[in-house]
Amino acid sequence: MDVRLVRWPAARAQLDELRAAGVPRLVVVDGDVAPPAPNDELEDWVRLPADQSDVRVRVDTLAARARGKAFPQLSKEGILRHAGVSVPLSPVESRLVAVLIARFGAVVGRAELMDAVWPHERPPRNALDVHISRLRRRLGNLDLAITTVRGRGYLLEALSEGGQQVAANG
Repeated sequence: MDVRLVRWPAARAQLDELRAAGVPRLVVVDGDVAPPAPNDELEDWVRLPADQSDVRVRVDTLAARARGKAFPQLSKEGILRHAGVSVPLSPVESRLVAVLIARFGAVVGRAELMDAVWPHERPPRNALDVHISRLRRRLGNLDLAITTVRGRGYLLEALSEGGQQVAANG
């Protein structure tokens, strides 16, 4: 998987898209601007002016991390791909999965998921549970699982060949 270079802060929207898609990325930070906080192990940053050898080492490290992982990918059309299989998702499911992929292998709180799906309204509390339940059924063939972490939120992770959950962080 190729590592993408992203200029910060000029390409903030591109960075958000790459994060959501689980693409490895090196953020190239302008001068005195504060760098963004990396949200997973597939992101690193370097400040300009940067030595080419330093950039190369960081890119190689990110590429190695990506090769060791099987990250799901979500297309703009709402097609989720993982382990050589794809499944179409509804718009609500796509918004949920985008947040879960961006934090693949980490717990995502209910409030963050609710804000991603319903930013301007508050549906009944069980609406999120219903959509997560439907999404779990759709992920069955993709070797992915959504685990409820009681009192904290939900965790999207990969399954091994035997159907056992494996840590996304290696």
